[in-house]
Amino acid sequence: MLALHPFSPQAGAADAALDRDIRDSRALFDAKRFDEALAPTERLARQLSTQAIYHERHALILRELSRPADEAQAWERMMAASPTPVDACPMIADAYRRADDGVRAHGALERCASFLPINPDFLLSLGQSFLKSDRKAEARQAFERGLAVDEKYPDLHLLLGVRKFDDRDLPGARASFERFLELAPERKAEVEVWLERTERQQ
Repeated sequence: MLALHPFSPQAGAADAALDRDIRDSRALFDAKRFDEALAPTERLARQLSTQAIYHERHALILRELSRPADEAQAWERMMAASPTPVDACPMIADAYRRADDGVRAHGALERCASFLPINPDFLLSLGQSFLKSDRKAEARQAFERGLAVDEKYPDLHLLLGVRKFDDRDLPGARASFERFLELAPERKAEVEVWLERTERQQ
């Protein structure tokens, strides 16, 4: 393919088309006209492939159009282009989950946790993904890592308590449930049955 001379009519037309796509993609996206925003945004993602913003917008449009498999691939391209790939988290894992691709959803969560190991939300989601794969020991480790980051995260205490109960660590489980109750007393109903079970079995 011949390169366009910068002052040729073809170059001018290409620049005008690119400018039009940039304008239309943004305006149609902002107006929530996602069907119409898709084509110019896809062209931008191809032509300006090193600019993460267009891959992100492409992914968001595909999410609105309920195309999760394609959305996940757009997030992958964003992660490859972005200097901060964690910005695609946890949306990429959610897209794979909605596409019924549990293996890639879990892999995406592992990447997210490695990009930002100080984010307890990613570690909670990673632990839950381990549970779905019946990898209970690794789930417990993920919850413990999350609590090492944020000891006051109620859901991590609850999930860790359930794992300890499953491991027959009844005193540890009860301590986790009691800590959950201290942090979230308004959610007492969620933990009452666990407190009763640990008391009965000790």
